[in-house]
Amino acid sequence: MTPVKSYRLFPYSEIVGVLKEDGTAFFENSRDQPLKPGTVWKAARKLSDLMKQPVKAEHVVMRLKDGAGMEGYLFSASGRRSRRR
Repeated sequence: MTPVKSYRLFPYSEIVGVLKEDGTAFFENSRDQPLKPGTVWKAARKLSDLMKQPVKAEHVVMRLKDGAGMEGYLFSASGRRSRRR
């Protein structure tokens, strides 16, 4: 029997739009199907090609005002650093 693989597509056009406007974009990681580091690396590489400038991805946990946390990846364009609070 051949195993069935599921592929999740990144919303590249939406992420590119946010990166062009803000310089950073957060993509929430799913607890059901967490992203592999290689997948995120490939997404950052494709975003770099689409943006025509380097895009870096970092694994982050964002803390919300109510104390809850969201795990995901922060993509940043052109070497900009995010402001974490």
